[in-house]
Amino acid sequence: MSSDTNDQPSSAPTAAANTYSGIDIDTGNAIDIGAPATATRRPAGRARIATLDVLRGIALCGIMIVNLPPIFGLGVLDESGAVESLRAFEQDIVQNRFFPIFSILFGIGFGIMWNSATARSPRPRLALLRRFLFLGLLGAGHMVLQPGEALLPYAIAAIVILLPSTWIPARALAVSSALGGALLLAAGVWSGGGLVIIPGLFLLGFALGYTDMVRRALRHPDRLALIGALSATISVLGFLLTDFHTRQLHQWITAGLGITMALSLVVIVMLLMLTPAEALLRPVFAPLGRMALSNYIGATLLMLAVKAVEPDLAQFDDHGGYLAGVIVCVGIMVIQIVVSALWLRFVGQGPLETLWRLVTWGREGARA
Repeated sequence: MSSDTNDQPSSAPTAAANTYSGIDIDTGNAIDIGAPATATRRPAGRARIATLDVLRGIALCGIMIVNLPPIFGLGVLDESGAVESLRAFEQDIVQNRFFPIFSILFGIGFGIMWNSATARSPRPRLALLRRFLFLGLLGAGHMVLQPGEALLPYAIAAIVILLPSTWIPARALAVSSALGGALLLAAGVWSGGGLVIIPGLFLLGFALGYTDMVRRALRHPDRLALIGALSATISVLGFLLTDFHTRQLHQWITAGLGITMALSLVVIVMLLMLTPAEALLRPVFAPLGRMALSNYIGATLLMLAVKAVEPDLAQFDDHGGYLAGVIVCVGIMVIQIVVSALWLRFVGQGPLETLWRLVTWGREGARA
């Protein structure tokens, strides 16, 4: 589920007046803007866009593991009647940990895209409505294959929450979106998490993308490290003060831990992208993230293909099929990483991303 990451916003003034390099709105390829960064055009750093793609690719891998049990019908309990150990691990470490990252990235992409939407279309809200309706149609079809899919809820939340928020006056848009998002997220966590956290994360992401906050944050690794340390401390305390059954009984606890653990992971990745580790993270996960929509649906198709060949993974391990399932997921990840890198190298953009862009902007806008 990749949202465009345009780096040429039309509002939120900046004082910079020199030339800069950016990233193509849909393909993610580096481009030389070659124009001054004025009050209607804000520069965007190449590292910032790469970081978003890497985060999206990592989140996609985590979501694949989350989708494993429902697709293969893996059980919750082992032969003794206790919760399967790998199932418990998945619930504590993976479930609701990557979904928040994916959701806030969607909002960030929308915020970045909204800044340049008026330059690409005379009726930007109509273009974005087409974009989300198309996403909803994809989601409805995908739901037949994977009932727990997220595209349809994303489309609904985008139409109901994100599009109306664009009518907020520009001067108040960032603050209003951030405050509204924080309140909705708190309410969603208190109610137990799941799909109800989408609106809050969308609005928070919108505020971050609209104000170019991600790129700004990358300039202050010390502040990022402090945020990461605080969120990691809260996560550790949450696990020390509760046990698995308590966290499952009181879903607001695991939902809250999901947010703090997701934030910790995001900060870790952002900091690593400022180190030599970027040379490894970028080529591995950025292609996966740039083709997130194609890979998200493609992963479902590949998992169903494996299920058609061997529906009973439990026969391959002593953990109810979870270990075998993780191996299947890792295999799919490797395939998608390689295919995505090759596809982007020779084609330039994922197949569903190309269609999504065309539906959104039309032929003229897609070439802009």
